[in-house]
Amino acid sequence: MGDVSGVEEGVQHLVGTASVTNAITTGPTFDDAFAGLFQSAYRIAFRLLGDREDAADVAQEALARASGRWKRLAAAGDPTPWVVRVSANLALDRWRRRKTAAKYARMVTPVEGQSEMPDRVDLHRALAALPKRQREVVVLRYVADLPEDAVATALRCAVGTVKTHASRGLAALRIALSEEES
Repeated sequence: MGDVSGVEEGVQHLVGTASVTNAITTGPTFDDAFAGLFQSAYRIAFRLLGDREDAADVAQEALARASGRWKRLAAAGDPTPWVVRVSANLALDRWRRRKTAAKYARMVTPVEGQSEMPDRVDLHRALAALPKRQREVVVLRYVADLPEDAVATALRCAVGTVKTHASRGLAALRIALSEEES
């Protein structure tokens, strides 16, 4: 009988360890994190698109993609940088599609007194001209206001790489935006 009680204690120890391990690796559920993730995704999409409905659509799409990968995202740590990056990419894709459609659409003369927010258009054009990695770093770091270490985690690179791409991206944006002004 002594052997059986020792086995029972070992099983109890393993079961207790497994439940603690599951509690640690499970992390927050998607439902618990939804509101904060939606706010982050919406904020970046709205800053890039300037349209509430489009930003909400982009945020919903980003969260739909996150829900399918939730176990992997939650196990990796904070899913916010990943959701913000997906939202930024979706917003830029939507902006590009709009730009292409507008190119082929019939030209309509704007009503006097209305403007198309040239600053936003210039920024989108300048961002689109950047190499992909510089654009991702600039958007995540300065538009989404993420810290350098969160950007590095989201892009799976070193913090020094983020700093380099941010510096080069900002320099290219300064040049592109100053050329467009003159």
